[in-house]
Amino acid sequence: MNKLKKFGLLSTITICLVVLIVAPVYAVSFKISGQINRAVEHVDNGVDSEWFHVDNDASSTRFRFVGSEEIGHGMTAGIVWESQFESNSSADIDVGQNSDGTSSFTERKLEAYFSGTWGKATIGQGDGAANGTAEVDLSGTSVVTYAGVNDMAGSVTFVDSSGAGITTIGSTRSQFDGLSRNDRLRYDSPKLGPVTLSTSVTNGDAWELAARAATEMEGLGKIAAAIGYVDGQDRVPYEQFDGSVSFLHDTGVNLTLSYGSRDRDNRSEDATNYYVKLGYKQGKHAVSVEWGQTDDLEIDGDESSNYGAGYVFNLHKGIELYAGYRLYELDRPGDSPEDISVFMAGTRVKFF
Repeated sequence: MNKLKKFGLLSTITICLVVLIVAPVYAVSFKISGQINRAVEHVDNGVDSEWFHVDNDASSTRFRFVGSEEIGHGMTAGIVWESQFESNSSADIDVGQNSDGTSSFTERKLEAYFSGTWGKATIGQGDGAANGTAEVDLSGTSVVTYAGVNDMAGSVTFVDSSGAGITTIGSTRSQFDGLSRNDRLRYDSPKLGPVTLSTSVTNGDAWELAARAATEMEGLGKIAAAIGYVDGQDRVPYEQFDGSVSFLHDTGVNLTLSYGSRDRDNRSEDATNYYVKLGYKQGKHAVSVEWGQTDDLEIDGDESSNYGAGYVFNLHKGIELYAGYRLYELDRPGDSPEDISVFMAGTRVKFF
């Protein structure tokens, strides 16, 4: 780790500790929490293979610091400060890497909010309104397999039979989710029955809209759904729409569907993504199988797909053991990429 990253980490931890000590004087409720998520991963690109020790980018190693206070008139003010520290992210590895890769200490959320019966207003670095709308998932296996298939191996290169590189998995796949974490102003409505509406605007005049709903159906189970829209304006050269729905039956059987499309300013074809997951969840165990495909993302005519399976064992409160496998395929006119197979096994340990 370089000196700047060390200084940033030590400074952040020091500030957190100081605030925790001082906080009671101001009668503000504070809490620190986070997780470590480490795994071993095997990648075979059809020509060569390699083992890696990684941070699972599907739910990265992180810590967060939150605080809130009732300020009267039915209103609450609060803050969320969440930072991520990944060493050798699973999203950044590739066959031929013979080192620990890179480490990154980055911001996730640095935001303040005010909430009341009128809803919630948030300012600062955090989730755009549509972030997560393509990733609703009640399967219990999202730590290892979910609609964001690039997190497991997005930088791994498709190669031909001679070993020549063609493109990466991440260049050909996307769930077309919202703009993720950015510096924005966001508003979330109060619940309208089971529905919450959200909107946000960020730099480059990009804006997002979203709707989320979740409910329990007596005698059937739980259902959750979301839809999102992004207008990239000057920030990103596209508009996109996505949606996802997940149903968990009382028997433990569950089904998750996700769809997204992107209308690019400089391309004739819209890029689309489809994702399906079928699972079973009971007690401490959750298992699932999945299929997904993104069409026309990097170039027109691309069909980039995957088949996968995942298993999660909830060993104890906040402690999970998991394993997952994915086979990535690319059908590209004029090229003959080899399939890529990826196996991951690891543990996520949360602290509260």
